Amino acid sequence: MNSDIHVLFVSACTADETVLTTLLVRESEGEGIHLSAASSAQAFFDAVYSEERYQVIVIDDRQPWSDWQSVAATCAKSRPNALLVLLTSAERADQHEAALSAGAAAVYPRNSAGLIALARLVIKLAAQERSFSLRLDGRAGEGDSDTAPDQDREKLVYAVSHDLQDPLQLARRYAAILNEDFENELGESGSKVLGHLQFNLNRTQEMLDELLDYSRLQGAKPDRQPVDFNELLDEVIGLYKLSLEEIGGSITRQHSLPTLVVDRRQFQRVLQNLIGNAIKFRSERPLHITVRAQRVRNEWRIGVKDNGIGIAEEDAKRIFGMFERAGGAEEYPGTGMGLAICKRIIHNHGGRIWVRSSLGSGSVFIFSVPQAGDTAEVLAG
Repeated sequence: MNSDIHVLFVSACTADETVLTTLLVRESEGEGIHLSAASSAQAFFDAVYSEERYQVIVIDDRQPWSDWQSVAATCAKSRPNALLVLLTSAERADQHEAALSAGAAAVYPRNSAGLIALARLVIKLAAQERSFSLRLDGRAGEGDSDTAPDQDREKLVYAVSHDLQDPLQLARRYAAILNEDFENELGESGSKVLGHLQFNLNRTQEMLDELLDYSRLQGAKPDRQPVDFNELLDEVIGLYKLSLEEIGGSITRQHSLPTLVVDRRQFQRVLQNLIGNAIKFRSERPLHITVRAQRVRNEWRIGVKDNGIGIAEEDAKRIFGMFERAGGAEEYPGTGMGLAICKRIIHNHGGRIWVRSSLGSGSVFIFSVPQAGDTAEVLAG
């Protein structure tokens, strides 16, 4: 008997679909729950009249091709055994009674809290579908573990970040319209204020994008494959070639780097962040970056050393937190999320990252990557 739960999500909003999918995958570890989206009338009717067994149908009340009552009526008639759920605007509480009368079993607001509650409902149904056993589940106590609040916080961060996208993009569009259509009417002082507004809106968008990236890495399983770090470093150096030429900087490797079994795309981002920071926080001296690797028992350690402005001792641990920046770094561009993302990537690979530095003497960022057996075959000097 197939014990999987199949969910039909009737919505034209791809952002809501992405968030709901992410929440379901995290909670169920990607097993037993399948979500299909119907964003048009044709896709909806194809799904409803198909042979697919949908246990849950989620209806967004903002259908561009029909009203939600008609969609719900079609589902109630053609899929009488499916659990109907309505997503509605938080301010439209009057629809609650109407939705229940139309056959909906639950009504959730279309926001972060609503999507989290909906995900939990689907996961609970999946658990009931999989087993009706009285045996002790080894995971039964997980809800009381110390990590539960952290996991809830991660889900809330992701969902709230999603909620902020629409109003932020709307504000950016209005600011752009003001700049394009009313520049002459604003005058010099008005244009200056608008410029500050656009700068901060763009900065907020950057922070939001990186927050979403950081949240997506929570519990994400790396796509591991053998990666030659010599080639990876060459790619990153190529990305910064023009910047290095402009400032007269150089990058050398002290030894040949190893081949490690990691997620290539993620570790390219780690190297980009570390080298990009060295370029950003350089001193008046010509920048020189040195990269080296060393095998220490069952792990490889890779260090990125620079001769930049350095970091105060009291900031050495704090800079790996979300939106944390070293003292004096506020005058430099950036969101303060780069090192937090590096830490999460490395943590997902079972490693750790730290820094040795002092003001005025440069920094050495070191990260470790555990490697079982002899998977790393290239020895460093």
